[in-house]
Amino acid sequence: MKTDRKTFSDCKGNPFQVTVLTVGGKRPGPVFTIISGQHGMEHSGPCFLPELAEELDQLDFEGTVHVCPCANPGALAMDYEFYPEREDLSLIKDYYYSRFRHDYSPWGIGRKDMNTDYNMNRLWNKTGKGIAYDITGWLWKNYVDQADLTLDIHCAQNSRPFIFNDFPKNNPLIAVTGIEITIPHFNKKDDYNAGNLGFQSARRDDHYGFCIEFSIQHGLKDHEYPIGKNAVKNLMIKMGMLKAQPVLGPHPTYSLPEVQTEENATSLRASHFGHVRYFVEDCVPVKKGTLLYEVRDIQTLEVLERGTAPFDGIIWSKTHKPLTEPGERLFSFYQPTELKAEF
Repeated sequence: MKTDRKTFSDCKGNPFQVTVLTVGGKRPGPVFTIISGQHGMEHSGPCFLPELAEELDQLDFEGTVHVCPCANPGALAMDYEFYPEREDLSLIKDYYYSRFRHDYSPWGIGRKDMNTDYNMNRLWNKTGKGIAYDITGWLWKNYVDQADLTLDIHCAQNSRPFIFNDFPKNNPLIAVTGIEITIPHFNKKDDYNAGNLGFQSARRDDHYGFCIEFSIQHGLKDHEYPIGKNAVKNLMIKMGMLKAQPVLGPHPTYSLPEVQTEENATSLRASHFGHVRYFVEDCVPVKKGTLLYEVRDIQTLEVLERGTAPFDGIIWSKTHKPLTEPGERLFSFYQPTELKAEF
């Protein structure tokens, strides 16, 4: 295994080192690049990818795998989405994360405030000034541009991992990952959002790329690491790089509807205030009429409402709030398309 380290400096002269691990197969073959740690509060990829590289180094495979676990070390050190190098960094000491104020920024430059060039995952294949531009430019030139497949690893706040996909051509690869949900984003992007790595890597002919989102920010879920490792190895099997038995999850990969209608997508909303109790897990297929949830009064303890499946489908993206408000979305319900895993 080869190690490539490059030092970058922010606008105040502070140095940061980015490391890429390259595992070469015993025979020529496809190039597979994996990048994580673009957003500083997303630590799953940075934690399991070094282990994965060490495991791949012991395998007999074809091609080359480039692994960059910590693309944005300044942001990771702060446990904050990006590294705002031109701002007063001492404000981070007053920052704390809460799911109830997910988009809060102590500098007033969060996602809901503005489009900022501090966000590394909006700068791919672009030029500009700043350490995030410098890092993405180096990674693109040396590791992404020649890759047949680029896997961008992030973390969201959700019950389990899922995939963002910008191009239908990725579906045969996504189907073998063992990740249960893929969300299609096939619509044309504005210039800012088109700078994300998954889009830029896959927009070119004969190149593929997408994003796996693990399910916790500002924390760790060690039990999800094998999911990520298996996804990478399954992709290598699919690409003809590795001869091994694939490991898939308990459910197939479901693609949510790209075009949503009343017949295939809806949001279930509460009618009362109270504690919510769910009876079905995310991604588990249920039949129309299946009991999905109930809301119970916190004083009388009476059940105020029950909700059932409006059609055959799956629950996705439950609210994290334990108490409901009238009109508040509890979760989304979809009739998805199953992607068949073929090796």
